[in-house]
Amino acid sequence: MKIHHLKLSRAQLDSIPADERRLLILIAHAANELSVLTKLFHFAAGTVTDDALPHFEHAHNTQALVLGRILTGKIYEWWVLMQSAFFGTRLSQLYEPLFEPDPRMALDMLKRYFGRDNIIGRIRNKFAFHYSPDQVDPGYTAVIDDDPLSMYLSKHNTNTLYVFAETVTGRAMLDLINPNDHEAAFGQLIDESSRAVSQIADVTGQIILLCFDRHLGGNIYSLGAEVIDVEGAPESETISIPYFIEVK
Repeated sequence: MKIHHLKLSRAQLDSIPADERRLLILIAHAANELSVLTKLFHFAAGTVTDDALPHFEHAHNTQALVLGRILTGKIYEWWVLMQSAFFGTRLSQLYEPLFEPDPRMALDMLKRYFGRDNIIGRIRNKFAFHYSPDQVDPGYTAVIDDDPLSMYLSKHNTNTLYVFAETVTGRAMLDLINPNDHEAAFGQLIDESSRAVSQIADVTGQIILLCFDRHLGGNIYSLGAEVIDVEGAPESETISIPYFIEVK
């Protein structure tokens, strides 16, 4: 696997006008958060074996839901950032005409998606960053027979797991997406968040490259990017995140 390393100087960043520099730093910061959360969600949501013990299955599902909610909220916050730092500053009028076709299509799709009622916005406003008593009753009403209503207690808090609470709030979240089919609702959440992350990556990369070209005088290669070979990186499908860990 190859990565490209470009070392920026303070003088180069100083040469970028303040509004564009703020946009550059914030969308790059958001890209880092989305990259980390996307990978963690992918690892946590991997297939659990059919013979997994109940406590492992419950922990696996809890981690996936927690990370999925946070990822969804951060996707929405990226769009809020764009409203203030890209569209609100009118930098969009400067940059959008220069977009390549794929990033332009990605941005157009994001505009259409966030311009109407959408799952990402609903999950962000109700579940990602808020704890509200309003969440409980709809989720509790949606609980079905054989739903896990367990709890696992440990000497170390890091291994304590309140499954019953995640079941109720998880049902409430899925009911908000599709009250008739919660399995389909979870799949829809994964699909829409994955698509948004991909589109955001296209738009972010395009803005950064255009900013470099406008103010630093070239692309990453003309600016001296170094190619680095990364050895020993694991296959993504082989990585899983344990919930229960030994604490010494």
